[in-house]
Amino acid sequence: MSSSEYAPERVGDKQPLSPGEPSQPAKDADHSTSDGPDTSTRRLRKLVREKLRARGQQPPDSPPPPPKPFVNPLTRELLDAGGEVIYEKLSCWLVKHACGTRVTKFNHHGIRPSEVEAMRFVSEHTSIPVPRVYDVGERHFTMEFIEGETLDRAWENTLSVEDRALVGRQLRDYIDQLRAIKSPDGIICSFGGRPAVDSRLFFHEGGPFANEAAYNDFLVSDLTGHSSVRDMIRTQMRADHEIVLSHGDLHAINIMARPGVGVVGIVDWELAGYYPEYLDLLKLFRPAIWECGYYKELLNIFPQRYDAEFVVDMVLTQWSRH
Repeated sequence: MSSSEYAPERVGDKQPLSPGEPSQPAKDADHSTSDGPDTSTRRLRKLVREKLRARGQQPPDSPPPPPKPFVNPLTRELLDAGGEVIYEKLSCWLVKHACGTRVTKFNHHGIRPSEVEAMRFVSEHTSIPVPRVYDVGERHFTMEFIEGETLDRAWENTLSVEDRALVGRQLRDYIDQLRAIKSPDGIICSFGGRPAVDSRLFFHEGGPFANEAAYNDFLVSDLTGHSSVRDMIRTQMRADHEIVLSHGDLHAINIMARPGVGVVGIVDWELAGYYPEYLDLLKLFRPAIWECGYYKELLNIFPQRYDAEFVVDMVLTQWSRH
């Protein structure tokens, strides 16, 4: 894998580090230039409290401390051998091995089998650059280290105009390759036939679903407010999209690039699965990071717009408990 990412980005996620970069405080989720970090943090915490109350849960007075990665025996072993932590966020961290060619991803809550299976499948059936997986444990897996920068850093700082155009063409091709792989029997699920995941501020899992109508029922099943709100939203949801292989989180932090080469790796396949064709595009607006030029090019990179689906998705996000 690469030195970036590997936990799905949600509202409030911190930016991962590029290879070899020392740990530093991450930016706020909305990357706002008008509000200071204290204001952005307060806004995020208020949103989390509201979501928890909507789910009937009592929000804590303060966020719980993240787990200490260094108490993990394998992490300690890799560090003692000369490795280094190159990324750390809540329950997930990455350790680059002393050899410089491998990196191990740890997740305190466990590795989703669908992530590793999707990486291997995509590597075998497409030309999409995916890190090679070497070994897998219950709470970690080791993969190839990819030298490069995350696209959120590289787009403005190291990529030329020609490089950016190349990245756009490559991503268009990779998205086309994913969309060419259809779901068996139209089933909507995480990779490997596991429950589908609707990821907004929290994960909401259900299914697998035999068709898009059942999936749409699932999407509106966790909404706040009166049932009339749910009914109004539900009537606007189509049930005739193609169900295609989707990455599930093509944010700029999960795309690695280098000048003169373009895209060198796509990482964080944790949310990969078979979903309606619009998912990979619309997920990038939750939220879009407009300070990065990649997001301004999305409608040129993706082969199709989904305007009506975008409006529905924004309303779902506004009214969802998760």
